[in-house]
Amino acid sequence: MSGKRMRETEQMYQIVKANIGVELFVESSNFRPNNVQAAATDVDPAQIGNYSCLLDENRVEEGHLNDGRLNIDVSDNIESDDNNYDDDNEIDTSYSIQELPNENEPFDEVIRNWALRTYQSHQALNSLLAILRSRTSDKLPKDSRTLLRTRQSEKEIVAIPGGELWYPGVRSVLHQHFGNAQPRVSSFSLNFFVDGLPLNKNTRKQFWPILMSIQEMPEVSVFMVGNFYGASKPKSTEVFLRPLVNELNELMQHGIAIANKLITVRVRAFIADSPARAFIKGVAFHNNPHGCQKCTVVGQHHNGTDVVYFPRVDAPARTDADFRALKYEDHHRENTPLVDLPYFDIIKDVISSDCRHQIDYGVTRTFVNGLKAGKLGRHRKWSVDTVNRVNGLLKNVEIPAEFHRKFRDIDVTDLWHASEFNMFLHYASFVVLKFILTELEYKHFMLYYCSIKLFSSNVYREYWPEADRMLKQFIVEYGTLYGVEHLNSNMHSLVHIYDDVCRFGPLESFSSYRFEGKLQHVKNSLRNGHKVLVQAANRIPVQTKRSPYCKHFTFPYLESTHSGVTLHVDSNISLFSGTEDNWFLTKDFYIVQYSGAQKDGLTINIYGKTFNKITESHTFYYSHMMKDIYEADICDLSQEVMIFLTTDIKCKLVAIKTNKTSYVFVPFIHTLTE
Repeated sequence: MSGKRMRETEQMYQIVKANIGVELFVESSNFRPNNVQAAATDVDPAQIGNYSCLLDENRVEEGHLNDGRLNIDVSDNIESDDNNYDDDNEIDTSYSIQELPNENEPFDEVIRNWALRTYQSHQALNSLLAILRSRTSDKLPKDSRTLLRTRQSEKEIVAIPGGELWYPGVRSVLHQHFGNAQPRVSSFSLNFFVDGLPLNKNTRKQFWPILMSIQEMPEVSVFMVGNFYGASKPKSTEVFLRPLVNELNELMQHGIAIANKLITVRVRAFIADSPARAFIKGVAFHNNPHGCQKCTVVGQHHNGTDVVYFPRVDAPARTDADFRALKYEDHHRENTPLVDLPYFDIIKDVISSDCRHQIDYGVTRTFVNGLKAGKLGRHRKWSVDTVNRVNGLLKNVEIPAEFHRKFRDIDVTDLWHASEFNMFLHYASFVVLKFILTELEYKHFMLYYCSIKLFSSNVYREYWPEADRMLKQFIVEYGTLYGVEHLNSNMHSLVHIYDDVCRFGPLESFSSYRFEGKLQHVKNSLRNGHKVLVQAANRIPVQTKRSPYCKHFTFPYLESTHSGVTLHVDSNISLFSGTEDNWFLTKDFYIVQYSGAQKDGLTINIYGKTFNKITESHTFYYSHMMKDIYEADICDLSQEVMIFLTTDIKCKLVAIKTNKTSYVFVPFIHTLTE
């Protein structure tokens, strides 16, 4: 199809789409089969420009349904207990920078994958197919159901107490995804995630999906292996989880054959927020005095309030053996099928330290909002001048492209997502709060900041014992500074981060962020309020199927775009010239402003400017635990271009401008390499 004709077709489709009022979700995308190509070896670094994101930020449109059924409004900002669903988190997708459609992909497959990725309704897709059939020579089906190869899953749904359950199972979704392609590994360590997903603020109807990821293959999308639909959570943990437990027992005993390759299976962890953890384990909820799932601390009721606080940081740990023997009488509510899983420690392998729920949307959000509202200690509500000053400081943080948005104003933190509190903690808090807190309070906060930073990367593993000590000191002093009533379950659970990271790795390795992204996929797959579980069951499996037409890139590589060349060092690190997103730290402790890159045989040369002088950050709270944080003056940036190799890079840096010429540089935490 010619470029002119394609543009005309796209314009006509936009007109048709504007008249279709049932669209709930549309993703803007630069999706083109030919938009990624190898960079020429004679690229001039000076010509390298801005980077256009391959996966644009999702755009949400409100659905308009008038059939009297349940209105599934994906623009709702869902909240449930301590939960908040991001629309800008790490959205799980079938495509990534490493895996993109190529020019060999048939046109009908291109349209099919686009429709699945962007959640097109059958009505919109039928309209597009009609246009394409009349304006192109491509042989396309008339009906969207034929193109999408929509599953018919209604017969797989069974009624259980409280609602309906669809359970395709672990084996089914793995075969569906891999097809005839053998996995690159021979063992699967499976992570499971369970959470409630309200469908609309105006109804109690909700999903309770069971999601799964493969630890050894992070590039593979999250799977939905089961889903419950009802007016509340499932009435019975036994009925809800029994099919999963029975299948896992069989898979752990016999393995699974995928494309004639036998894969061994084990359960690595269950991840959930506090209410969902209590539900799947059948134990007391987090606001119960016996609600801690890791230790035997007994909470106390604060005088004059219903608040339960947990003052101890040294209570004896619970054990798997005592749990299975039902020795924790005040902790147990009902039996759980999870105790039937072999080689599974129900205390240690059900994670409580999920950084999204416990840290970002738990402790950090509570602390920031408490300070701002004057509800912590002796602090008064922030004045307009204070708010404006904080907003000015936030605008000086040069946010990398990996984040979908810059900081929003501090006075709208009630609208912030968990990922924004994560950004604030790692890349702004120690600068902003320096001007808000007293010296004593600031040093106390930095115990929290340093500990979470150290627990967030394997690079700092040797410092984890010290981070554990600092975090426990932070908890004890928190009660003294701000009141014991603020030592809630999220604050207490910080005690157990050390045990979780020692068992599973840094915080990001068992984060729920990518699972929360899948929850949005589940919700966005719904077209209307009729038979919503059937809709999700029909659409979700085909969205996670591996495409045989995807390109695979070997890192590092250069990507040529209309504006220049971008260097992809690995799956975590990409460098873009001419943007705010162009600083990195070398293993020899040079701070480099990336200018460009050029291929020289099998080697990629990186061009950049370095500072003549940098210092460890002393302006702010200094500690030997403030790792890889430096200060520099932009006037000291050399004009001489130096050459580096990809193996020289330690991490990307986030730059924070503290005055007209001074910067603080902080590691972009998940890019740190050993």
